Amino acid sequence: MKTWGSGILGVVLLGLMAMPAVAQEATVEDSEKYIRVVQQKPFIKALRLEVEPTFNLPLNENFTRHVGAGVQLRFHITDEWAIGADYVKYWGWQTGLGDEVGEAFQVYPEKRLMDFYVGGHLTYAPVQGKFLWFGTLGPVVYWDLYLVAGGGAAKTLFGDYHGSGNIGIGVRFMLTQWLTLNFEIRDYMYQENYAHGGKFVNNVVSTTGFGLFVPFKHKYVFEK
Repeated sequence: MKTWGSGILGVVLLGLMAMPAVAQEATVEDSEKYIRVVQQKPFIKALRLEVEPTFNLPLNENFTRHVGAGVQLRFHITDEWAIGADYVKYWGWQTGLGDEVGEAFQVYPEKRLMDFYVGGHLTYAPVQGKFLWFGTLGPVVYWDLYLVAGGGAAKTLFGDYHGSGNIGIGVRFMLTQWLTLNFEIRDYMYQENYAHGGKFVNNVVSTTGFGLFVPFKHKYVFEK
């Protein structure tokens, strides 16, 4: 019994003595390569350029209607912060409501159709998430919600250039590693100079666009 007990004790002691040597072989690089404390994000915006052709539709019009087409460029400094520039060209027309109001009340309000807007903006994405498309059988779709604020110049037809500020909110759905579907609502504010005097204008615009990211894929140092 003594012999068996001594043998078992010897094996245990040898194992304990060998453990530090094995642990010393694992380097910091190995631990970074194989250990994942937080799951890697499948879509990274940081240090990538986003090019987004847009379709623009003003929402708060009564006597006029507009549609617009434009482009937004954004450089994502981090996953949360980005700086960008945008341009929107508008095509507008007067609605029948203005004519009806004029005939009924003999009042013909002055109307200014929009020409274009050009400016810069800053975005911040404080919320990110994901959901299953078509329930449990569908793919996982990642998204983020962002706030946007900017300023630039607005031009109206037969009018002057106006300094314009804007604020808004948007949501971005990641379709692939390089393509997103973006929805945004922004309030463009400026002072219009009518014949009877100046008037503060709120132009609330809905924007839909596809964001193209360059480079086309973000590469991790240690991919899973």
